This record gives sequence, structure tokens and C-alpha cells, in this order.
Amino acid sequence: MLKKRTIKIMPQASIAALSGFGDLLAGFILGSLLPTGIPWAAALYPPLIGARGAIAGSIIGRLTSALNVGLIEPNLSKENEKLWEILSSGISASILASIIASIPLIISGLSIHPITVVLVSLVTINGSTLLLIPLNLGISFFAFKRGLDPDIIVYPTMSTIADIVVTLLYLISLRMTLNFLIMFSAILIGISFIVVIKWAIGEFIKVLLEVLTATTLVIMIESVAGLFLGETLAISDKRVLFIYPVMLTELGDFSSIIGSLITTRLFLGMARRKIPLLDIFPEILGVFTVYLGVFSFIGGVLWLLRGNPWVSILTFLIAFPAMLVITNLVVVLSSRRFDPDNFTIPITTSSADLVTTAAMTAAVSIIGG
Repeated sequence: MLKKRTIKIMPQASIAALSGFGDLLAGFILGSLLPTGIPWAAALYPPLIGARGAIAGSIIGRLTSALNVGLIEPNLSKENEKLWEILSSGISASILASIIASIPLIISGLSIHPITVVLVSLVTINGSTLLLIPLNLGISFFAFKRGLDPDIIVYPTMSTIADIVVTLLYLISLRMTLNFLIMFSAILIGISFIVVIKWAIGEFIKVLLEVLTATTLVIMIESVAGLFLGETLAISDKRVLFIYPVMLTELGDFSSIIGSLITTRLFLGMARRKIPLLDIFPEILGVFTVYLGVFSFIGGVLWLLRGNPWVSILTFLIAFPAMLVITNLVVVLSSRRFDPDNFTIPITTSSADLVTTAAMTAAVSIIGG
């Protein structure tokens, strides 16, 4: 029985892991097109990626769990009120998160144009949220109707696509004039307002506050990750940047799979509250096997770039146990007072960014980059 559970999850985890390789494209785009004449351009990117992940994580986490337990139907009917509540809270949070993500940069004094920073953040976060919601729903509904577990498929698949979309929107917004930024932001806010004003129902305010709390924590975590990245670049060369985005995505996807499995089982009363990881050990073993292969492949990519292929493998082996502990703690602690779907994926994936960056720094220090 346990062996069957391990084998059963591996094909779906493999699909999710393969989708993460698209972040090699995101890394190439960012490295090639990031403007060098804007001193705050690189500093703002991690908080925006983190905030986007928090918003998308909340939407997808609640959506997939609601599908699994029958709270929503896989359709867009007006009677599907729980679905529209999830979407309206996510859209609202994306607007407010744009301001939150801008605050650290504005306070730091890196930019003397705070309005530009806020508008760039708005176009990136709110714009990507609106663009990606149809795809989120399409993949979730498709997976559910085909008998696949949306907890395993949706976030990993969407996170890679979202990173590419966010990166492109960010680079485009950096090149917009202030007048065009204002116009484009007004259009986005108008579209968001139409959706939110109609469907701000049920537990909308409660969910919105929880999502914003998680987003604020995510931005704080991502800021620390930036410090570790700077340390890595100080002791290594830039070749690690080619695999850095894909490592973040893959470990974040790994964490989101484990987190979603735990929250669904908690909701159904199938997992222990104290150590829920024990109930999904067969699934953990299957996911670990898949992602060890993934990070070995990433090492091969780094080797082709004349880097040390063991950097990615050692990074994964260091980060893997740390993320199991963090994911377990986040689910258990958040489920005591909040909906864990609003916290688990956002906090675990941003923690994965921090842990991955710190583990990469340790790996480079130990074996060289």
C-alpha cells in the first residue's frame, strides 16, 4: 500500500517538475534584458516575484482544496459564489500588495521616484494576476475533470508560467514612461474594481486580511534572500544565476506539493495535527526521488556552462530537510487560527526561496561555484 502511494505520486510530481524548467527562460530573459541604468531594478524584482507568489499561492491553494472537497464546481457559473469570492480577494490583494512590495525599496532610498516604483509594482503584480487567472482556472478545472490531483499539478505548473509573465511585465513596465504607467495602471484598477465590487461576498474581508498578512511576511523573507544572493555572487561568478531561478521554482514547487497535500488531508480529517508529515511519508519519498533527479539535471546544465554541477545537487540536499520542517510548522501553526490555504503556499514558497539561496551560498562556499 505504501509503495503504491509512492509510485502513484511520481508521475504527477514529474509533470509539475518538468514545467519548472521554463524558469531557465525566465532567468535568460531577466539576465539579458534587465536595464543597467536603473539602480533599483534588480532590488525590486525579488519582492515582486515573492508577492506574486503569495497572491497566486493563496488563489490556487484555496481553489484546489475547494475543488477536492466539493466546495466549488469546475465551472464559471454565477452560482459558484465560493469561486468568485476566491478570485475577488486575490485581485484586491494584488493591488494592495503592489504598495507593500514597494515600501522596502522606497524606505531604503535606492529610488528617488516612489510613484514610479509603486506603478511598476502595480503593473507587474496586478497585471500578472489578471492575466493568469483564466489559465489558473483552466488548468485547475482540466486536472480535476481528468481525475488528476490539482494540489499536485496546478501551482507547480502555474508558478513557472507566472515567473515568465511577471518577468516580462516587469521589464516592459521598467521601460514605460510615467504617463503610460499611469494610464495602464488606471485600466488595470478599473478592471479589478469591476470584478471585486460584484463579488466581494462571504468572508472576503477576512480572507483579504489573511492574504495581505502572508504577503507582508513573504516580502520580508524575500528581502533576506536577496542578502544571501549578494553573498553568493561575492564568492562565485555569475554562472549560478543561469540556474538560480529554476532552483527557486523547483524547490518552491516541491514545498507547495507537500504543503497542499497536508492541508487537504487536514481538512478531510485524514492527517495528524502535530506531525502531519508522518501521514504522507510515502508521497514525500516519491516527490524527493523526482526532485533529486531534477536537481541532478540542473547540475548538468551548470556543467555545460563550465560551472560545478554539484552546486545544485548539494543545494537540494541541504534545503530538502529544512523545507520539510518549515512546511510542517507553517501548516500546523496557521491551521490553528487561519485558513492554511492562505498561508501554506505563500509562506513555504518564499521560505523555499530563502532556504534555497542560503543553501546555494553554503554549497558554493563548500565546493566552489
